[in-house]
Amino acid sequence: MIMNEVYLEIVELDNGEIVLRPVNADDEEPLAVLKISEATKEYLQDKYFELAKHMFTAGIDFVYSDDFIGDDIFETHDDVDRVSKIIH
Repeated sequence: MIMNEVYLEIVELDNGEIVLRPVNADDEEPLAVLKISEATKEYLQDKYFELAKHMFTAGIDFVYSDDFIGDDIFETHDDVDRVSKIIH
């Protein structure tokens, strides 16, 4: 999959979610959504937005790395159950 060149922005919405979206795409569904708990925001104080930026950057770096196999990312697999992934 090759994406056209798009400029992205990270924005905190009024509901507290932090989203990654194309610039000027206010009405479109964001590419990614991150919700940081109030307890974590309180602990990190003003640094929680920096955390979000690093998390989104790591995701983007992964997608454009050699470790990402994304040719079939948009294929539908009806026989695969959708389950939450837990990383320990």
